[in-house]
Amino acid sequence: MADNKKHIFDLETLDHYLSSTGFICPRNERQLDLFEKLYEDFDFKLKDSRIDVTAIISNQLTKKSVIRLLQDDNTNEINELKMAARKGSQGLSQDIIDKMYGKHRKKSDDKE
Repeated sequence: MADNKKHIFDLETLDHYLSSTGFICPRNERQLDLFEKLYEDFDFKLKDSRIDVTAIISNQLTKKSVIRLLQDDNTNEINELKMAARKGSQGLSQDIIDKMYGKHRKKSDDKE
């Protein structure tokens, strides 16, 4: 009969593998060398950025909001809708007017 043995790693070996692959910080020169050799072709996108470790640990990290500007195609549509809202139904096609009336009818039917 075959023995049912499990492959068990000791904690030192597991710690070495995790440190060398970057799941935890490398703790000695050998682990650091293995890590650098493993990831030598990696393209790190944030080369010029600075990571503030103390702000992360002390929970003082602030989020920066990014405002994306609309593309020209979207701004034209928005301007047309703004004009329609100001002028009412003048210059709108009949199918858009029908959609607007349909939505208003549904809302009034829901209240009853």
